Amino acid sequence: MATVTPMTEIAAVNICLTNLGEEPVNTLTGTIPLDASQALSVVREVTLEVQKRGWYFNTEFFSLSPDQNGHINVPANTLKVQTTDSDKLTPVVQRGTKLYNMTPFEHSFVWTRTLKVRLIMGIDFTDLPQTARSYIALRAARIFQIRQLGDQISAREDTEDERIAEAELEAEQIRMRPTSMRDSVSMASALAQRPFMINI
Repeated sequence: MATVTPMTEIAAVNICLTNLGEEPVNTLTGTIPLDASQALSVVREVTLEVQKRGWYFNTEFFSLSPDQNGHINVPANTLKVQTTDSDKLTPVVQRGTKLYNMTPFEHSFVWTRTLKVRLIMGIDFTDLPQTARSYIALRAARIFQIRQLGDQISAREDTEDERIAEAELEAEQIRMRPTSMRDSVSMASALAQRPFMINI
């Protein structure tokens, strides 16, 4: 019996290709057909587009401290930054991998304190849950078809599968949200202060 494994990036590319009646490929390295290269670009474009919305699987909470230069740095794969908890009113913007203070009259890269933030991270396709991979693959296939053929009618037929995949991802987000909330700085603080209750 074959082992069932999550979808790979090459599988997502091949969904795009077979949707157009093209031959699937066996590798994404080295010299690959033009259609496969274009399909890969669309898959990665959609992967970024979907992830930047922020989901339970790519949202993390940190207390970030300034380095020796007073700069607060974020990981290179940070897609979005939002202050949270006691710092939620502090306006910041990501510039490169540094956080810039947008407080009026204080515009600067230099910080003198720790900052609590919510980061939306860009992660590799193979690190995504299967629900996200399926949605990305189906959305990419529809977009690829429109760009290659301009076939709006067939693309509309593919929309139903895409909607189902998105609904499954949204449902998983709802199920997992309490877990991700408990991992946040503000929720952890709130839970710690909540009185312990026993149900009788």
